[in-house]
Amino acid sequence: MPTRAKAAGSSTVCAVVTVVDPPLTRWQIEVPAERAEEAIAILLEAFPGGLQEVARGSTIGFAGFLGVDEPPPVLPDWLPATPEAVPDGWRDAWRQFHKPTQIGDLWVRPPWLDEPVDAIILEPGHAFGTGSHGTTRGAGQLLLDEPPGRLLDLGCGSGLLSIIGAYRGHNPILAMDIDQNAIESTLENAIVNGYADRIEVVTGDAIMAPLPESDLVVANIERKLIEMLLQREGLPDRIIVSGLRIEDEVNMTGWELQRQIVLGGWRSALLTR
Repeated sequence: MPTRAKAAGSSTVCAVVTVVDPPLTRWQIEVPAERAEEAIAILLEAFPGGLQEVARGSTIGFAGFLGVDEPPPVLPDWLPATPEAVPDGWRDAWRQFHKPTQIGDLWVRPPWLDEPVDAIILEPGHAFGTGSHGTTRGAGQLLLDEPPGRLLDLGCGSGLLSIIGAYRGHNPILAMDIDQNAIESTLENAIVNGYADRIEVVTGDAIMAPLPESDLVVANIERKLIEMLLQREGLPDRIIVSGLRIEDEVNMTGWELQRQIVLGGWRSALLTR
């Protein structure tokens, strides 16, 4: 994409700089639905620059991206990966797939779109998406209906759920993730949307790190981590959990299901104790 840059000094002459998309290889992986959670944990390490869920049914398809000069991913035998070249101009093509997303009465859009004007602006960052996945939309809808209070966002990703909480009046908000890319993405998105004064972002493990007092927790994380989280002491009496496939059986001992939203084969739930 051509951009214009002013030359050094006081001259008004402008130079045209062409930004060239780095060549990529797309690795296609199909996994049985019942092993999707196990696969995601492995694939996120193998493809730190991006992972996309591309299909659903008895199998789930994932696409991971690496530079053409990078070595093939090292994966177990049950995760065969098929490579294909990504055509030039992939950045613009990728952007065309990101459309505004509605969550309750809110709209979410990437920064390269101008409408809706009053939408939350969300930079996708590394593999976090723009809020269109069923887990994020479901958790966001549940969060919009919760009364304002102290909010803890575990596994914050791009920070969208923290921003939705700030929009609804939650304060203070602590966003936590173990991934440094998520920390940077959440900080950037909090600043862009004007909520940097309400959202504190920290690096931490949702299962092991000390948790501050809060009135509500929202956790869009893996099923196994959700089960471990629900056994932690010091949690408030209300928690929103997401990242659950509809067929997942979850140990919710000590908690009661108050409300559930199912979107795109994924479910989000409000639990109380």
